[in-house]
Amino acid sequence: MNGRDTRPLAIGLAGGAVALLMTAGEARAATCPAIDPLSVVAAPGFSCTLGDKVFSDFSFSTNLSTNVLFNINPLTGDDVVTFSRGGTLYNTGANKFDYMISVAAGAPAGTTIVEHTLGVDVSTATPPSTITDHFKGDNSGNHVITATNGGTFAVPTLPGDTSQMVMITATQPAKAQLNSISNDFAQVMETSVPEPASLSLFGLGLLGLGLARRRRK
Repeated sequence: MNGRDTRPLAIGLAGGAVALLMTAGEARAATCPAIDPLSVVAAPGFSCTLGDKVFSDFSFSTNLSTNVLFNINPLTGDDVVTFSRGGTLYNTGANKFDYMISVAAGAPAGTTIVEHTLGVDVSTATPPSTITDHFKGDNSGNHVITATNGGTFAVPTLPGDTSQMVMITATQPAKAQLNSISNDFAQVMETSVPEPASLSLFGLGLLGLGLARRRRK
């Protein structure tokens, strides 16, 4: 991560903070909590900021007594969102989790998502849970990851995306023990590299300066 602090500025009065957040233009998303019930993040208009990413447009077809967890991986700096049953079994049949992740407006120029990882944790091998993670990047197009029971699967998305729409379906047989589903998003700040033609022109310019100095001597 880039170390940029995306939390709202601390000021003396709460009312002043609200006023700053709601000034002309789009209101800034609140910092993502460590844990929230699915029913909270599925509320209309909910969005939150984690590092330099914004999570929004949550919708679910599953047991809303489970939770969504947000964190930044301390080792990699990646943004991580996890859907956890929190001691409650997911519904038998198809459980769906949809949301959008986008690079925040205040992120450094060139910040993009370069890898999308699906992690699945289960308590028992049978009956098997099948998880399909379909995500669409604004730059890299459509991708699908499928996992049966546990495992971690990564898909590089170069050239990087500035947003991804994530659509997860977990197919649950009766008594299946699916503990959690997580997405890990790796990001970089892309820097432009001079094109060969630009480098050639730059070299010619330096040569011209050298010749000019010789003539003066």
